[in-house]
Amino acid sequence: MFRADRLTERRKLHKLTQEQLARQIDLTKAAISNYEQGRSVPPLETLSSLVDALQTNADYLLGLTDDPEAKTSIQSSQEEGLAPVYLAFLGGPPEEMDEEEAEHLKRELEMFRAFKEKRRKEGQP
Repeated sequence: MFRADRLTERRKLHKLTQEQLARQIDLTKAAISNYEQGRSVPPLETLSSLVDALQTNADYLLGLTDDPEAKTSIQSSQEEGLAPVYLAFLGGPPEEMDEEEAEHLKRELEMFRAFKEKRRKEGQP
């Protein structure tokens, strides 16, 4: 689950206003405010941008670790020259996936995104 308090904590640690952070990652101040107030959760692409801008890791912002400086298993694997480990955050602990499972999940996610985009265009919630 996304930890809004940790987003605020990291932003303040880097002495950024909501507006400065928003500009840095090409969002609006309102979007950052909504994330920090827990009114919405950043999509994966935005989460990735927040991680980079705030020099932390996704596991910390998702409440999966209490160490904001910890390397994810993906980062550790890449540094060791190993194939990346794919992780799924589906309300439970992270799980390793093989390439076939990762490709299947990727296809499912693409279908889900297309479905959401179609609903958005039709004006449905």
